[in-house]
Amino acid sequence: MAKRNTLSKGISTIGHFTRDNLERMGAFIDSANAKAGKPRQYKAVDLGDEDYQQDLFREQTLKATQQLIGARFATYGKYAKKIVPNSLFQSTIDSAFAQVANLASSWSRLDLPNEHRFADISSLDDEQRYALATDVANQNRALATLGGITGLAGLPGLLADTLWLLLVSLRTVYQLAAVYDTPLTGKQGVKMAYELLSSADLSKMQEKQALLAGIGVGKQLLDNAQQRGMHSELRNLGLKNKNVNYYAEQVDNIAGQVGIDLDQINLSWLRRFLPATAVIVGMRYNSSLIDEVIGVAQATFGPEPKLANKAITDDSGSEAKVETSDSDKEDSAEQDKQSDKKSAQSSEDKKQTSDKNNKGDKDGVDSNKNDSAKQNKQQAQAKK
Repeated sequence: MAKRNTLSKGISTIGHFTRDNLERMGAFIDSANAKAGKPRQYKAVDLGDEDYQQDLFREQTLKATQQLIGARFATYGKYAKKIVPNSLFQSTIDSAFAQVANLASSWSRLDLPNEHRFADISSLDDEQRYALATDVANQNRALATLGGITGLAGLPGLLADTLWLLLVSLRTVYQLAAVYDTPLTGKQGVKMAYELLSSADLSKMQEKQALLAGIGVGKQLLDNAQQRGMHSELRNLGLKNKNVNYYAEQVDNIAGQVGIDLDQINLSWLRRFLPATAVIVGMRYNSSLIDEVIGVAQATFGPEPKLANKAITDDSGSEAKVETSDSDKEDSAEQDKQSDKKSAQSSEDKKQTSDKNNKGDKDGVDSNKNDSAKQNKQQAQAKK
């Protein structure tokens, strides 16, 4: 029992250490992507729609399988369609992808309960729930980016990278749905998870597949040329693919004109460089693709941005208030101006009236003085 508890604690410690480092790595990748690209506004998906387009993961997985097996895949496909009904073939593919979704769901349920914050998820407020969702998203962002290391394996790594990215993307959807208290369960949950993936912009996956396939073909070409010579390998490649035949002949002709013997070229440095290029391309595209899945999942399961809407409404209201207050200020200033004019005019009128009264009083006093002087003069003459 003691050994079991020690082993359990050791596994838990390793799990916490791994998650913490994945979160740091994912946060670093997120900040780097934010600086390199423009911010995007993701739209929520109305899950439960019966009519939705097929996700690109299925298409690219089949293409990667075809490129790995080669021409035999197309040959087997033709015979299989003649023997096996198309409906049975599609149901088999659906069942295989459903198993991948169930695996991702089990992985998400195994990992999330180890988060101490997830134990009391119902009591978290929006801010705490968003913080937990950010940590979960960063973990999956780091896992998806690390999947680009499979580019070292060449064409087999192309198929492994596609399946790994699909698994991590489904894990992201299941975990974010659980964090926002809308868990996806059962067959309906599988359908909703793939519906969300089909709504994400995964068009860059086609670019990544084309680049990695080209690098893989180039790596295979160099491996064969190391053994049989570049001249003979270009000729064989041109015979196998008519579209490549023209370019193979041009390379051969240019080398002959310049006087370069293709069979004597040391290609070991280029053989080591191509796998490193495949890793860089895979990691860069995987981080961009998982960002699309994270953005759509958070927009779908997360709460509506009510605070943002309120802030926008308040801003518009404040703008209206500002406009109203500006107009009120103008009206008030005009009224004050008119009032000042009226007050000045009234003061002038009062001054004029006062001057008139003062002048009238002065005239009256002078008149009284004159009358008094006349009377005194008349009395003096009478006495004489």
